[in-house]
Amino acid sequence: MNPSTETATDTQGNEDMPQASATSVTAPAPIELDKEEIPTVLGKLRTLVQDKTRFEPHDITPLDEEDVLQEFSLQANYALEARFEQRVINGYFTPAGNDCRCGSHEVGALAHAQEKERLRRAAGKLDNVLRQPGQAYNGVEAGVYLPHAVKYWHLDTCSNCTGRGRINCHTCYGATTETCWNCHGGRTVGCDAYGCYGSGKVSCSYCSGSGTVSEQVTDYITVQVPTTTYSNGSSHTSYHSETRPQYRTEYRSCYHCSYGKVSCNTCHGSGSINCGTCRASGKVTCRTCSGVGDLRCNPCDGSGKVGKAAWVDVHVAPGYSVSLPKQAPDDARRIRDKESVHSLAAIASSLTLAKVSIYNEDQPQEVDALYAAKLRIVRLDASCNAEKHHLVAYGTDLRWLTLDDIVEKLLRGDLKALSDALAGSADDGLFSAHVQGLLTPLRDVAASELNADVIESVLSGDADHAHVDVVSTDYANNVRTCVLGALRQVYTRLAKQFWWKSALAALAAAIATWFFAGRGAAAVAGLLVTGAGYWLFNRKVKNVLSEALGGEQQAERAMGIAGKGRRNQLAQVLILAPATLAVLAASYGLPVRVRPAGPQPQTAKASAPIAPHAPVPVPPDASSAKAVKLYENGDKVQALAMLESLVGKGDAGAYGLYGWMLLMGEGKPGPVAAPTAQQREARQVAAKPLIGKGLVKNDSYALTAKGVMLAEGWQEPRNMARGLDLLKQAANKGNAQAMHLLGLYHVRGYQIPVNHKEARKWFTLAADKGSAGDIYNLGLMDWEGAGLKRPDRASAMQRWKIAAAMGEERAIKAVAQGKP
Repeated sequence: MNPSTETATDTQGNEDMPQASATSVTAPAPIELDKEEIPTVLGKLRTLVQDKTRFEPHDITPLDEEDVLQEFSLQANYALEARFEQRVINGYFTPAGNDCRCGSHEVGALAHAQEKERLRRAAGKLDNVLRQPGQAYNGVEAGVYLPHAVKYWHLDTCSNCTGRGRINCHTCYGATTETCWNCHGGRTVGCDAYGCYGSGKVSCSYCSGSGTVSEQVTDYITVQVPTTTYSNGSSHTSYHSETRPQYRTEYRSCYHCSYGKVSCNTCHGSGSINCGTCRASGKVTCRTCSGVGDLRCNPCDGSGKVGKAAWVDVHVAPGYSVSLPKQAPDDARRIRDKESVHSLAAIASSLTLAKVSIYNEDQPQEVDALYAAKLRIVRLDASCNAEKHHLVAYGTDLRWLTLDDIVEKLLRGDLKALSDALAGSADDGLFSAHVQGLLTPLRDVAASELNADVIESVLSGDADHAHVDVVSTDYANNVRTCVLGALRQVYTRLAKQFWWKSALAALAAAIATWFFAGRGAAAVAGLLVTGAGYWLFNRKVKNVLSEALGGEQQAERAMGIAGKGRRNQLAQVLILAPATLAVLAASYGLPVRVRPAGPQPQTAKASAPIAPHAPVPVPPDASSAKAVKLYENGDKVQALAMLESLVGKGDAGAYGLYGWMLLMGEGKPGPVAAPTAQQREARQVAAKPLIGKGLVKNDSYALTAKGVMLAEGWQEPRNMARGLDLLKQAANKGNAQAMHLLGLYHVRGYQIPVNHKEARKWFTLAADKGSAGDIYNLGLMDWEGAGLKRPDRASAMQRWKIAAAMGEERAIKAVAQGKP
């Protein structure tokens, strides 16, 4: 019982208080049970033997029985504590009907003055509750037992806000705005564009901030080449003129910048931009008061009043203990130590209130309730197998204190017979398959349901095995060992009888299936027969155990125990392994059966060959300039056909692009497959002389092709410096392919250090030429922040949208999924 409120008499203080410090009450007479309804220890023991063992109840003979009621005392101690509580209140406080307003200095003193009175009232109330008929000994729970009856409180005008409930904002001081935190009132901030950072200047993208650019100049010189011929023992030397290219690099000032710097496009050279936080006003809305100008006062929460309230609650903490008389026997003390207080109270034959005591009447701190109780203890002397045993049970439900191993001794004979049978089976030999000698002792042990319960609880890993009060731990372990050993022998010996039948059946099924359907079907059929044999083996085990143990339910339980204890694994191997190996050996050892082909119809026609691609028509006004335009517009098939025609006519302007397309394998009609190493080498060999002829004309595609061959080491010794130089010459002539390759080499760091700035430069120039792939590459660098101070995801997505509109597949995918 835990009352939450007090009555009006308790509040007014005019109820009667108990006068005695220790008062006794007369316990009611215990209820008498009919003798036939009172359970007996002998009956419980015989029921256990009948239900859980294979023995009969008459195997237990009673000799002497003592049934007594042992007296004991149960004491409930209730510790009372008056707790002073005080809280800060504001103008929203609503007093109850009995709450008392007082001066500020009196709040705590008046509440403290109630402590003794509250303790006395709580002790008297607890005394009345404990004396109520039908009140449980543990009916009073821990916690607040007597809540406060009066709160003493006081409120004053809040000095912080002088009763207004609002105070000026400490950030803007009532002005509703504050100085911009970004520009600090200056209305402008430094330019944060890449490369500017408030200077107003950025590096020139053409000269990379150096102020100078380089140009590759080719001079053609004429030299006299001697030619010596031999005829009739004499020689003749003649000379002919030959024009050869000579390369040199010239440096000049960059026309687009001033000493490597150009004006920033963001701040237009001023170095500062308008503050975006305050929109160049220098002021922003106050972040503390959100522009209101004042705040709700914290102490009074806007009510304008603040004060305090105090009161006293009484808490109770119950504790319980059990005591026995000094002359109590040892088994009674063992029962007390074994069971908890509440467990003893639950199984007691009677439990009545004897006395309630209130200590320290002036300021009670404890209330004790003493209960007189009686516990039934039955001591039985019985004989079993010519041995005497002493058994003790207690409580209304007759819990066992000791069984003196009487049930265990009944079962040990069966266990010893099974253990002897197992020991004898070890001498039968490796190939012994006889199981009848194990089935009889196994049946006797398994017929006791108690043994099966113990085995299953031990295998499940329970801390205490089943029937821990009936049999010992040593017996439980011995039962587990013997039963699992017997089940393993049964499984293994039956498998020795069955394995060769299963293997022979699987092999026969595999051979028969091979004759009609081939090796693959033979393996499948043999494995299916192996699985069927395993199922039949389990059926045989179940039948044998059912006959031995007396039913299918007992057999299934025994098989479950064997599986849980992993005692059937060897039998599984004996059944499955030989049959599986026989099937696999047969399926792989038998020859492949090929069915003879039937006669072909005479009207059958050979399949028509695939028609080659139709030749691409070449316009009569073909020229190298038109071929270059077609190539750059993406019509590579038409461009290659036109170049082949021009090269056949000896047009020197067609050699460079034609060599480049041959080198890269571009312009072939139809689907393009990945080339092999031999195909790539053949292309390089075919393209090399054409590229050399294009270099004579300083063709940009010939320069690009030669640069790639030198950089990659194709048909040339690798020379990265010379290859990059040729690519830069081609890029300076406006070749987008050269710009793309320069960007790739610098961003990947192929044979050179990684240079994101240089890579961004060449990708930008290629993108300006309309290369969708290089627009995607620039977006990828923006996304990863390569060459930037920080990643710019917005710029990357904008570039990808542009490339996607141009048909770049990677850009289309990146835009769709929102990332590369």
